Amino acid sequence: MTEEDQSRSGFSGNAHIRQNPWESVMPIVLFIIFNRVFGLASAIIAAAVWSVAISIRRLRNGHPIGKFIPIITAGIVVRGVIGIISDSEAVYFGIGIGTKATIGLGLILAATLSRAYLGLQVKKFIHTKTFDTDHPSFQTGINNVARILGLALLISSGFDIWLFNNASVDGYLIIRFFVNWVYTTAVIILVALYLEREWGKIYGFPGLGSLIKGEWNTDQ
Repeated sequence: MTEEDQSRSGFSGNAHIRQNPWESVMPIVLFIIFNRVFGLASAIIAAAVWSVAISIRRLRNGHPIGKFIPIITAGIVVRGVIGIISDSEAVYFGIGIGTKATIGLGLILAATLSRAYLGLQVKKFIHTKTFDTDHPSFQTGINNVARILGLALLISSGFDIWLFNNASVDGYLIIRFFVNWVYTTAVIILVALYLEREWGKIYGFPGLGSLIKGEWNTDQ
């Protein structure tokens, strides 16, 4: 996962937690500036330090993905160290692309080989008796969303590889940022529309709006 991906990840359902757009932009800005002025190693360090600082702030603020932040941060540090040692932009960016593709493939395999696994994991975050998570549509929705997201990540990884091979480093970072922003938004809308329809078959489903706001985390 790249620094900018990490800064953009973890949509918050908590209305009191706001994500500053600069959190996503700054790793790219820092990398481009430091890479031009001081070289690859300095650029990697600058982007990684920013991302780690944001991760620590989110962890302290009780961000919903708090338990994953240490793992993500460790990944950023390890990737940065490998990038500095190899002194290779291809290796540095390739690790992020490979991680994204691996996650995508993992989601598809998990949804296909173990149909109940992902559903059981999602149920851990749903604490209400008004929504029947044992309904077949719940599991179907989870698995199909996993496949959609997995395919989306694989497509994104393929685009990243093509772009890296056909653009400068600066162009790669800037173009990928804006393309991924539009692409991610489209995928989120697709997933939301699908889940609203599929889970709408389940008695007690409060709607995705209530889900995002966290309103179904208490019995009604």
